[in-house]
Amino acid sequence: MKDHVASIAAYVDTLELPPVYESMGADADAALGPKFVDAPQTVAVGAQLAEFTDKVPPDLRAAISDGMLLAQLAANKAAEKPGASPEVFAWYDKYIEVLKGIGWRVVDFEQQTQQVSTLNAGVHSAIIPVVAAMLGPTMAAASMVLSVLNGLKEMDQTNRWITLFDRASQHAHGAKFQMGHVDVPDGADPIIKVVCFTIDAKREITQVLFFKFPDNRADLRKAVGSFSAGRDRLLSSNALINERVKPFIADFVSSVEI
Repeated sequence: MKDHVASIAAYVDTLELPPVYESMGADADAALGPKFVDAPQTVAVGAQLAEFTDKVPPDLRAAISDGMLLAQLAANKAAEKPGASPEVFAWYDKYIEVLKGIGWRVVDFEQQTQQVSTLNAGVHSAIIPVVAAMLGPTMAAASMVLSVLNGLKEMDQTNRWITLFDRASQHAHGAKFQMGHVDVPDGADPIIKVVCFTIDAKREITQVLFFKFPDNRADLRKAVGSFSAGRDRLLSSNALINERVKPFIADFVSSVEI
């Protein structure tokens, strides 16, 4: 275990992240991040809505959220470099690399070429059946993420988590975001089921969940995958990961109220 922690520490130290601004973490209460509980809970971690079942203990939720944030920050930084691929899905190459670097195993990850255009109902309506299919009928029936998506039309679009999610989703050539379900099956390692979306466009997109495709100039694509990691490994390396993401937590992580 010590060797594992040492290798993760070396990897995390080498990651390039965006600059930390003086305003980040200025609100001491917000800087602590959301309060993780024992009940089902949904948290916006940057550009990902992460739903935790009641089987995921609070300390593990914090460790998983920190890892998700680290992967997103590193992917954001990589996408800003000169010569970086303008392809929106290229962002996920770095995102997955970082998850693997901090101990997650890729169980499966498949880009699917189905494209959806002219979404007059908006992105949030278009992704509901995709998320439901990823979860399966039993989990979908009780999914908090699906409840959030179904209720977006009645939500205040200036809600804090929506603002953070939207900003983190932006890409120079469209947008990227994820919907995830985190569980700890009885006697098994924690597992994340995730569906990743990209909107390929010729411009940066704002208010991504409410975005309507005006014509065929943008396409929604998806990839579906799952990741697993040992609980002890996640917890043993969380302190060093948290140290790197702590300045960003207030600006990137928020509880999602339904």
